Amino acid sequence: MITYLLYNRRTMGERQMQELAKRLEPHQVHAELLDADSLRGIQLAEHYEIFARPAVMVVRDDGSPVQLWDNPEQLPSPTEISYLATP
Repeated sequence: MITYLLYNRRTMGERQMQELAKRLEPHQVHAELLDADSLRGIQLAEHYEIFARPAVMVVRDDGSPVQLWDNPEQLPSPTEISYLATP
């Protein structure tokens, strides 16, 4: 499983995603932080039709989505993410 944390630079969302990535470490979940304006961030957002930032996405190794949270008001807890991201 792959966990992506998508955010816009220099916003509160960037700080939220950095903090979430740190809080995921004890759960043995590696999260990839992605700037939404980077080439990879744009590709990911277009491919999975992610319109809001910040967003959290868990995908299988084959790229199929497991869960997407793209409501900045209701981002998931590390426990929720680890439940889905741990095989």
